[in-house]
Amino acid sequence: MTAYPHRISYYDLDCHGWLKFSALLRMVHIAADENATDLGIGYAQMAPLGMSFVLQRFSARVCEADGIQRLPHYGEEGKIRTWPAAIERGLFIRKGAMHNKKGHKLLEWASLWLLFDLNHRKILKASALPIDTSTLLMGDCGVQIAPAKITHLADASNAPIHTFTHTVRYADTDTNAHMNNAVYGDLVGNAAFPLTQNAPATTPWTQLDINYLSEAKPNEAITITTQYVQTDSAKFIEGTLPTSGNSTPKRIFTAFVK
Repeated sequence: MTAYPHRISYYDLDCHGWLKFSALLRMVHIAADENATDLGIGYAQMAPLGMSFVLQRFSARVCEADGIQRLPHYGEEGKIRTWPAAIERGLFIRKGAMHNKKGHKLLEWASLWLLFDLNHRKILKASALPIDTSTLLMGDCGVQIAPAKITHLADASNAPIHTFTHTVRYADTDTNAHMNNAVYGDLVGNAAFPLTQNAPATTPWTQLDINYLSEAKPNEAITITTQYVQTDSAKFIEGTLPTSGNSTPKRIFTAFVK
């Protein structure tokens, strides 16, 4: 397991001084690709084969550091560790954690990845990989959470507390020709912490779950809605695309923020 250095900069934080979801997702993705490259299955090695790993689920939890549960501070330095944990039903589970210089764990996460055919836009079996991954799997390594399947579905009787539309533009896309996974973090953050006069008081987040359900392609207009989840003092967020006729809107992602 390789440890990758990190330092929290001002652009990683929001107006409250909290770590932005998009910043965390970028750190996680960069470390994951560096680790995968060390193992021979990074993006640079896979793209020429017409394959890439695509994120399907991501779950993160804030840990207790210095005796309190807190997000990393501005200027805080430390290490990010990430590793392939398991392969289940052909999907790849990767786990990771962020530690500060004192060795205290600030954040931990688990992610679920699928192997994607870039040319035919379809899911591939794990056996399509050019190496035997079974020898690379390292298990939990102290991170017990799993990439959660979000079950807090929207309640039609509960009106959304916040709704907006985001159109996928050039800056949102990546080399896989769809909206980059970190951009979803910005959409979820905008939905969870709206900067309006009537917005309820907010506190730092302690839990983030995102399920990536479908590709978001350039020029698609995504409707993002937020509802309170009363039983968890949390928020359920979903992004949808309109469909023809009276059919149910197509879900692009769901998220759960606590």
